[in-house]
Amino acid sequence: MTPLEPNTVIKYPALVHEMHDALRDRLFPNLPEKPGRKDLLSRLLGTGISEAMYLLDQLHASLDQEGDVCELGVAQGATSALLANELRNTSKRLWLYDTFTGLPKPSPKDQLKDDIFGLGSIERYEGQMQCEAEEVQTRLAAIGIAPDRFVLQPGLVEATLTAGLGPATVCFAYIDFDFYAPIRHTLEYLHTHLAPGGRIVVDDYDFFSTGAKTAVDEFLQAHSGKYQMTLPRPFAGHFCMIERAKRSFWRRS
Repeated sequence: MTPLEPNTVIKYPALVHEMHDALRDRLFPNLPEKPGRKDLLSRLLGTGISEAMYLLDQLHASLDQEGDVCELGVAQGATSALLANELRNTSKRLWLYDTFTGLPKPSPKDQLKDDIFGLGSIERYEGQMQCEAEEVQTRLAAIGIAPDRFVLQPGLVEATLTAGLGPATVCFAYIDFDFYAPIRHTLEYLHTHLAPGGRIVVDDYDFFSTGAKTAVDEFLQAHSGKYQMTLPRPFAGHFCMIERAKRSFWRRS
């Protein structure tokens, strides 16, 4: 048992363990067991157990492909720790991105759909959800993840996820940026760096801001036939899963 990270909430461990086993049995039979997973599921913040299980299923479905793993919009790092734990016995690095200054300024394509904090307008969400980078590092250190196994990139993703700075090849990415501009930028970066058969999960699809769904829909239309999008069971939450088509010959374009 590792020491508790800052602001950790333990979510009824026995119930979480039961949910993990039930979902693995019924929906994710190919998901391998992993020591430490159930405890980390109990410590999640913001990510539901069902969504986390979908994340892990998509992650493991991509691990045979070339490339590293990205989480974009890491907040306190509870989901980062869950992903890092799954990568222990691989050579893949975990790339972590967040402004750590809260949500950026919304664009005109971000219309308020679900007022989750009751603020009354999308403009008032600028700066909300601020977290500290040190909290992410503390969570990863608490479960024994060495500093050379991850890269932490503070700042606006438009400046930090660029050619030469980001991972050369990606097999899996989890995007939780809420707003249109950072999501669309990330998707376009991944289009030139995601391996064939690679997977992307985009959180808040058709929830909170219209920006997430708009960014995904525009991206898929711009690259028609190269990706397949699926949605989870309704009980699991608001997100979408995108898989890049496998080809015998892959050319970045």
